[in-house]
Order: sequence, then C-alpha cells, then structure tokens
Amino acid sequence: MVRRVILAGVMAWTCAWGVSMAADQEGQGTKGDVPKVVAKVNGKAISGEQYQKLFRQMESSKGAEGQPGKAPSDPQAIKEQVLERLITVEVLSQKAEQLKIQAEPQELDQKIQEIQESMGGEQAMKDALKSHGLSMEELRADIKRSMGIQKLLDREVFEKVTVDQGEVKGFYDSNPQVFQVPEQVRARHIIVRVKEGATEVEKKQARETIQKAAERLNKGESFEEVAKEVSQDGTAQRGGDLGYFSRGQMVPEFEKVAFSLEKGKVSPMVETKFGYHLIKLEDKKEARTLGFQEVEAKIAEFLRQRKGEEQLKAYVDGLRGQAKIERASF
Repeated sequence: MVRRVILAGVMAWTCAWGVSMAADQEGQGTKGDVPKVVAKVNGKAISGEQYQKLFRQMESSKGAEGQPGKAPSDPQAIKEQVLERLITVEVLSQKAEQLKIQAEPQELDQKIQEIQESMGGEQAMKDALKSHGLSMEELRADIKRSMGIQKLLDREVFEKVTVDQGEVKGFYDSNPQVFQVPEQVRARHIIVRVKEGATEVEKKQARETIQKAAERLNKGESFEEVAKEVSQDGTAQRGGDLGYFSRGQMVPEFEKVAFSLEKGKVSPMVETKFGYHLIKLEDKKEARTLGFQEVEAKIAEFLRQRKGEEQLKAYVDGLRGQAKIERASF
C-alpha cells in the first residue's frame, strides 16, 4: 500500500506516453525554443525531447481532470515542475544503476503484457506506439528504467519503514476524535415521488398511492415486497433498503422520524420535498468509540505511509544534494 500510494507520484511520469495517449502534439511548454539538452545530471544529458513529451503529458492530464490550474494558466510553473521531475528520475535511475538494481527479464515481460492487455491487445498497443513515434524497444527501455527505480525505492526506503505498537497506540490515544462513530440507523422506505410544482390533484394522487401501500403493510404484507412494487426510487429493487446512515445525511423531516422510530416499526406517512414516504426502522447503532483492536491495523498502515512519504523525500533530497545538476536556461 505504501509503495503504491507514494510511487504513483514518482513513477507516473517516467513513461509519459502511457498516461495520456491522447495528449496534444503542441502545448504551451513546447512553443518557443527548447534546447536539445535541458539539464545534465552528473554529466548525463536530459534531452529537450524528453522534456517536451512529459510537458505535453502533464498539461493534458491536468486539463482532463478539470483542475483549475497551472496547466493552462501558469506554463512557467509546469515547466519548472517537469524539469525537476526529470532530474529526480535521472538521479534515481543513476542510483539504481550504481547499485545494480534492475528488473528481471520475466518481470519486464509481465509488465508489458499487463500494459498491452489494459490497452486492448497487442495491435492496439502497436498502433498507439506508432502514433506517438515510439518503438517497442523504447517502450521496454522506459519501463525497465521505471521498474529499476521502483525496486530501488522499495529496497532503500519502503522496506525499511517500521512502525511499532507503541506508535500505533500513541496515535490512537492522542486522536480520540478520529475514532468516534456517531449514532446510526438502518432504514427502509417506500417513496411516492411528487415533482416540484405539482398540482393539488397530483399531490392527492400520490398521497392515495402511499396510503394504499400503508394499508397493504397493515394487512401483513412484507415491507420489502411492497417497496419493490410501489417505491419510486433506486432503492426499490433492494426492498427500499437505505443502509446505515447518521444524522445530517437525510432531509430533516425524514431524519427526525427515522431516528425516533423503534426497531421493526413503520412510520405514518412522512412528507418531504421529494414526495411521500413510509419508513421502517431495521436497526439502530448507538454512538460509540471504535476499540483499539478494531483500528490497529489501519492506524499502522497510515503511519507506515506517512513515514514512507517522509523517508522518500529525505532519500530523494539526499541523492539530489550529492548530484551535480546543471540546468539550461530557456
């Protein structure tokens, strides 16, 4: 979990073609003069072509996510981010090479197979590579590099992250508010909808329908079966089951009745802005504090992730500090 979460930010851009096959061929970061070499790390060049590919990928992915953002409005910020990421990737790649850490051939083959399947098959991948001017050899080299970095970070950072029970218990004791569970109820309902602006005649018809449903329940019919036949929302197929909910999740009129009912009881007709309801209370859970054993594993995972993030940053900063980094002006 730690590796998946943290590496997402580090590795997603080591193979820019894969993240956004639909990226535009022109972008703000590719206009003007981009030098053939945008930076050097310990004498090894990072090309302008690498920079342009990653810039287009980042610009496209940010735009696709609809983020207010830096991609369209602040190309300088994107430019700096792209350059620094490429430098970090090169620093990590060189460290992996120095330590002779690399993906095994079978691991590489498996990863390419996974990518191929996710793209819809061998031909689809070949077409995508061709449209972006990439060869299979270039793809393999990019993925091999990414996997080497992944292995490096696993070995040098994430596998060294430890969390003892004292830390877990300390977090639990220091953050009681995190583990409070509010009062909850589980209810079913039958709803006959009334559209906004409905006439009195339409409202009367809806009331008659819900009253007929109530009569069926009073005669002993199953609430679930009547809900399936009568209710007019997506819960009908589940017999009106709304699951568990706490206060503040339903409209006030509905909530007030649901939380006041006794288990197994059915309410009189309730009117809300959505229409007319019958509510049945299935279960009630009192407010409580989750016990330590219930959350111990999740706390430990959270703390491992947080430590991993901190140690990753320290590791990368350390490698960058030791490297000779030269940046071109453009």
